[in-house]
Amino acid sequence: MKFFFLLVSLFSLISISGCQSLAEKNPTLKAELTVFHELPNDFKPTAIAIVPWHQSQKSSLEFKNYAGILKDRIEKLGFTVIDHSKKPELLLFFDYGDDNGKEMTETYTVPDFGMIGYTGYSLNSWAMYPGLPMYGYRGYQTHTNKYTLYTRYIHIDIAKPKSKDKELDKLFEGSLRSKGTCSKLTSTLPYLIDMFFNNFPGKNNETQSLEKSWSGVC
Repeated sequence: MKFFFLLVSLFSLISISGCQSLAEKNPTLKAELTVFHELPNDFKPTAIAIVPWHQSQKSSLEFKNYAGILKDRIEKLGFTVIDHSKKPELLLFFDYGDDNGKEMTETYTVPDFGMIGYTGYSLNSWAMYPGLPMYGYRGYQTHTNKYTLYTRYIHIDIAKPKSKDKELDKLFEGSLRSKGTCSKLTSTLPYLIDMFFNNFPGKNNETQSLEKSWSGVC
């Protein structure tokens, strides 16, 4: 019986550590993407220009870097990305960012395995000795984890350029939000851009829950 308790204890500990190791080796980004659009079923990608959502981004090197990642992604869909001055057929307004984070406290319990006693005592002519130790389940341990949770976002609108007698004709609106403990957009945004366009344009008036494996390096 004592051998059985020992095996159960060791197996449980190995299982727990194995799950933790697996989670660490295969981190995922989670996001929700909401889309509204009026693109026809036979829509074909065409010449498009990526433009900043805010004027403050116009001269930003950070925006230029992320716009380059976005350019590579949408060109895989068949779009031809050109400069705004070359009169593209479509304009893509691009915004990104995150909040300042929210302090979170998480309480969780884990099984507690360990020594629960001895098999008995033996007595000889010199002294009384304890028997072999017994191992098994001892209940649960409660732990508290504090961390900062960040909300990252991408907003993209696609529209036809306005003419002299016509304002912007918006064709697509998309908003992606992702929550996680990594605050570095340089680490997460390339993955979020890829998630945004994974099923472009998607169904109108629909919110999708998305997941994607990533390096986990923040």
